[in-house]
Amino acid sequence: MVVAALLSAQTGYVLAQDQSDELKRLKQQLQELDQKVRILERSKELEAEAADAKAKTLPTVSIGTGGLSATSGDSNFVMKIRGYVQADSRTFIGDETAKGNDTFGLRRVRPIIEGSVWKDFEYRLMMDFGSGITSGAGNNAFLQDGYMNFHHWDEAQLQVGKMKEPVGLERLQSGRNMLFIERSLPTQLVPNRDVGVQLHGKLWGNTLAYQVGYFNGVEDGGSGDIEVSDDGKDVAARIFAQPFDQTGIEPLKKFGLGVAVTHGIHVGALRNYTTSGQQTWFKWRAGAGTTAAPNVTADGATDRFVPQAWYYWGPFGVFGEYAISSHEVVLTAGAAPGQTSHQTFDNRAWQISASYFLTGEENSFGVVTPKRPFGFGPGSGWGAWEIAARVGQLPVDDAVFRDRDAVAGPDFATDNSAREAREWGVGLNWHLNPNIKASVNYWHTDSKGGSKAKGEVTAQDEEAIFARAQFVF
Repeated sequence: MVVAALLSAQTGYVLAQDQSDELKRLKQQLQELDQKVRILERSKELEAEAADAKAKTLPTVSIGTGGLSATSGDSNFVMKIRGYVQADSRTFIGDETAKGNDTFGLRRVRPIIEGSVWKDFEYRLMMDFGSGITSGAGNNAFLQDGYMNFHHWDEAQLQVGKMKEPVGLERLQSGRNMLFIERSLPTQLVPNRDVGVQLHGKLWGNTLAYQVGYFNGVEDGGSGDIEVSDDGKDVAARIFAQPFDQTGIEPLKKFGLGVAVTHGIHVGALRNYTTSGQQTWFKWRAGAGTTAAPNVTADGATDRFVPQAWYYWGPFGVFGEYAISSHEVVLTAGAAPGQTSHQTFDNRAWQISASYFLTGEENSFGVVTPKRPFGFGPGSGWGAWEIAARVGQLPVDDAVFRDRDAVAGPDFATDNSAREAREWGVGLNWHLNPNIKASVNYWHTDSKGGSKAKGEVTAQDEEAIFARAQFVF
């Protein structure tokens, strides 16, 4: 009995000892496995960190409705390549109207390169190779935009280079977003693109936008890269408010109004005025400075005053502006001393444009995106359909026509120039998708006080149908 008990106790001790040793081995193995797991996890973390660091140094390239875009891994450098092409047709109606040449043409062909370097320094280059583009002494045609913009704060940005002067509302709208195929009459009284420096920004979101610039100065409707006529410069300023933008009053959030002004000294040629069909209805005299061929040029202060407004709510939109362009000019009637005449003229123009989306899209002064782009696959539709109408008028200062009004001296305008142009038009825009748009316009323009000679633009109404296919990439 005693021996049996001793043997049983000895066996239990041995088994307990073996179990203890086994547990120690298992614990050691678990510790070793845990250490290996920790090492593997840390290795994966290091690999992920290395991959993230590497990714930050690799650029990303994408392509979509906004064109081709390349961005550096740290987002310090961005470059976008895009542009648009507008293929037009122009058809004049009837034998009793002023008729230009029926034609097809490329109205705008504009490649665009834009982006930013070191985040805050934005740039934009836009050329134009459209029909009839030729360069003049001011190198004013091929290069449309070429500027740098320092943009660290939305509230205060500094732009330097060639850009649109901040004056006309419709002129400031991008050519790709125009409601009609041709711009309105007031746009002919405001500057287009000019070289200079501009401080601009937005305050309280979109509640208040401002621009103040110092430019070479260009004539009405003109553009320039370099000053070739005088040493004078133009100051241009614009303020535009959307007072309800940050409120909850939906019907008024897209109501905006503003005013723009310019002042400068101009010397040199003046621009003539044309119809929507690009036919000239008013010409300043441009002779050799002799008694038989007097010549009219800018010679002094040029001032502009342009109140403007827009309103958009749902599918409806309307915008308009009124422009006053005041010029000091000189008429040289001969080479002898005293054979000149100085005068200040105030030419004025106004226009109102309205549109409505039959397919219910949100109307806008900028880009419009169809709810259901045109196509034949699932989710496709018929694009966005927009109807539009515009009316406008440009009366020339009566004092320009002093000879016709029995005032001593020749007119400052050519004999076949009209005193006034009035236009109205309707249009249909089909936005197939964000990149393709088709438009058709009917225009009626009549003038007052022009030549009675047969075939003169100023003696006839102008009726025309314009069509456009626009491709944006």
